Order: sequence, then C-alpha cells, then structure tokens
Amino acid sequence: MAKIHPTALVDPAAKLADDVEIGPYCIVGPNVEMGSGCRLISQCNVIGRTIMGKNNIVHSFANIGGQPQDYHYDPQMVSYLRIGDNNIFREYFTANSATQENEATIIGNDNFFLAYTHVAHDCIVGNGIVMVNFSGLTGHVQVGDNCLISGLSGVHQFCRVGRMAVLSGGSQSSMDIPPFMIADGRNGGIRGVNLVGLKRRGFSTATIRVIKNMYDIMFRSGLNTTNALKRIEAELPQIPEVEEFVTFVRTTKRGILQGRGATRRA
Repeated sequence: MAKIHPTALVDPAAKLADDVEIGPYCIVGPNVEMGSGCRLISQCNVIGRTIMGKNNIVHSFANIGGQPQDYHYDPQMVSYLRIGDNNIFREYFTANSATQENEATIIGNDNFFLAYTHVAHDCIVGNGIVMVNFSGLTGHVQVGDNCLISGLSGVHQFCRVGRMAVLSGGSQSSMDIPPFMIADGRNGGIRGVNLVGLKRRGFSTATIRVIKNMYDIMFRSGLNTTNALKRIEAELPQIPEVEEFVTFVRTTKRGILQGRGATRRA
C-alpha cells in the first residue's frame, strides 16, 4: 500500500503503485496514475490527467499536470501529461497537459529538470535531457534525446531541438537547432559542435570528425542550405548521424539557426 503522509491530500480515485511515497502537504488529483518507486518529497502537486511511470522523484513546490497556459484551452477537454521513468523534477518545476482533445504533453525517461524549469503544453521531450535552472520550453516544442538546455534559456513555440544539441546559458531560439550542434545567444547562431557530449556518449573519433566536417560545410562554407546539403551528401560518408542531420534540416518549418546569427530555410 502506498505510503502517504497524514497531511497529504490524495484523491481516493488516484491510481498509485503499492510502493509510491507521498510526502507532507502534497496534493494528488483523481485522474493521476503513478508507477512503482515514485516519490513526492513534500508540498508539491501532481494533478490533471497525469500518467507517470516508474521511479520519478518530485521535489517541493513542483506543479505537474496543470492546465495549459493557453487562452484557447477548454477546461472541459480531456488531455494528458505522460511521463516516463527515472525523471527528477526539482523545486518549482512546472509541466502542463496538452491543448487538444485526447492529446498529450510527453516527457520521456532519465531526464533532470532543475529548479524553476518549465515544459509547456504539447511539448515532446525525449530521454536523458538536462534543463538547467530557469530554462523553459514554450508550447509544441520538440527536444531530442540527450540535449542540454542551459540556465536562463528558452525555446520558442513550435521549434525543435535536435538530438544532443546544446542551447547555451541565457540564450533564446525561435528557430530549429540541428542535432549535435551548440546554439548561443538570442538567435545568435550555431557556434560549434557538441564535442564534449559526443565524447561522453562514446562516439568514435571517425564519427566526430565527420560531424565536424558537416558543421563546416553547413555553417562556415558560405553556401545556402540547399547547396550545403547537396555537398554534405556528395562529400561525406552517409553514416546515420549525417542522415539524421540532413533529414532534420530538410524537414524544418521554422528554419534553422546558422553560423552568423541569421536564419535559413531549407
């Protein structure tokens, strides 16, 4: 049976695994589901139609599953927040449910959300992501696996952040950030390759060299996007990382950041 502190308010309709721990002054709503090993430390809310996997830890004053911050949202609508396993949500973290009927905001596995971070409605957040203090994702943002969203930074609605990309501290982006790249400034552009992240993830020297060459062609050659992609496909080995990068750029809707602070469209 779940371990629930006497001061916590847990709706009897909530579905909790037997080993869930609910600390002092927490609130759990009637439509919440929590898997094995989840812990609510104290004074936090898990509400709405939130479905949480295993081994998630929620710290004080976090608010998870609240209604979207959207004027057009209908409170009678059925929408969800779906959370995977092994996530850490630190103090004052917030995440909202989706804005469309039967749709979900999605947070994957093994993510670390530091204090005062925010995941807005309809976002799709992958696995192994770190969001540092006071960073935020606005509505409909997609973030690939193993990204770093640094402190005091933000991503504009409907943007994408590719796998293993980095958004530097204090930066804001209203364009897509391609995989494996480092973005810096207020749409300041792509400043380099995430070499530290690639090495930590065990990418081979040969693969990293190809990614660096791809960066040089796309962001330092002076070619427009179409010609840069043609050159990448003609000159570089078509390893999975190159194919991933090319597909990401070709499917952009908001355009991608480039190397000199301007923007490009495919």
